[in-house]
Amino acid sequence: MRAESVAQMGEVIKTKSGYYIRYYDAEGKRRMRASRKSSHAEARKLLLQIEADIAYGRTSPELQIDDKLTVSELCARFLATSHPRVKDPAAYREAAKVGLRPLLPLVGKIPLQKLRRRDIEAARDKLSQKYKPNTVRACLRPLGSALSWAISQELITQSPMTKIPLPRRQYSTDRLSTEEAKRLLDVAKQRAQTKRPTKLHYSLFIGISLAIRLGLRRGEVFGLRWQDVDLVNHRLTVARSYEGLPKNGKPRTLPIPLPLAQELTEWKGLCAPSLLVCPLGKMGMTAFQKLLSAAECPYFARPWHALRHTFASLLVEQGGNILALKELLGHSSLDMTLIYSHLAPGALAGEVGKIKL
Repeated sequence: MRAESVAQMGEVIKTKSGYYIRYYDAEGKRRMRASRKSSHAEARKLLLQIEADIAYGRTSPELQIDDKLTVSELCARFLATSHPRVKDPAAYREAAKVGLRPLLPLVGKIPLQKLRRRDIEAARDKLSQKYKPNTVRACLRPLGSALSWAISQELITQSPMTKIPLPRRQYSTDRLSTEEAKRLLDVAKQRAQTKRPTKLHYSLFIGISLAIRLGLRRGEVFGLRWQDVDLVNHRLTVARSYEGLPKNGKPRTLPIPLPLAQELTEWKGLCAPSLLVCPLGKMGMTAFQKLLSAAECPYFARPWHALRHTFASLLVEQGGNILALKELLGHSSLDMTLIYSHLAPGALAGEVGKIKL
């Protein structure tokens, strides 16, 4: 960024996205906004016009600001816009609404122009008294996005959320033990392979097996199509999450372990002509809860995530490589995978033992 002084009060700033102008309003507060001009000279001309309007107490059409727009109204406008970079806009809007629900009673009625850092910090601290850190983060995240959008729409010049510390993220440690995982697979298989197997129970069994044996996310389990499964070469491609792209936007190909390959082969003949490997209906979660109870396994708030965590934990405990686990799980960064490194003291001891002096 390169700043060039053009007046005693303000300046024109050239950035990669165009020319911005920085000036002081009638109250002495520094403002910054996009000029939307194609040259430095045109931006300077706009700056001088704005400064003249401020000096003579005129209301410049360039500076009309909606002082009555509240934080709640801003969030509603933001969610109503298109979100081209979001994998599933409808799901994003719903999740954002859920996140904002506890927050808006605290800051929603504040006019956007009067929202200050201290208001958001006070709301964060109040939410922290009632909710867990990850929930507080989920409440504040859509507000931060809405404020960033407000800057792009020139509703504000800077976000009051900038550099506000958020509660430290807590990673879930919910998982099944080796014995519990075996028991869950056995009970699920028994219910699936009865004399009168139902599509519900068989889909649930296959879904559980995919999560425990390969670590697939819930959306990846229920987005998997038969066209993504190569039973001849024992591999499958995780190309979808429900009907969209996987979490990091990149498909990945995984080897199919022999027990899972056998289960998929048997299920494919029964499942036809379904396009999905696990065509599980709305009753899936209720059936899952009953299955966990029948297998004498704990029930978690996010049971499918607990199965993914079980896969990762068991793989590391049994000598699996952290880098290989990163690729299997589809993590975008190694930092996410390293939360499992404490489960491999034996593997680390083996590595250290390779040093010969």
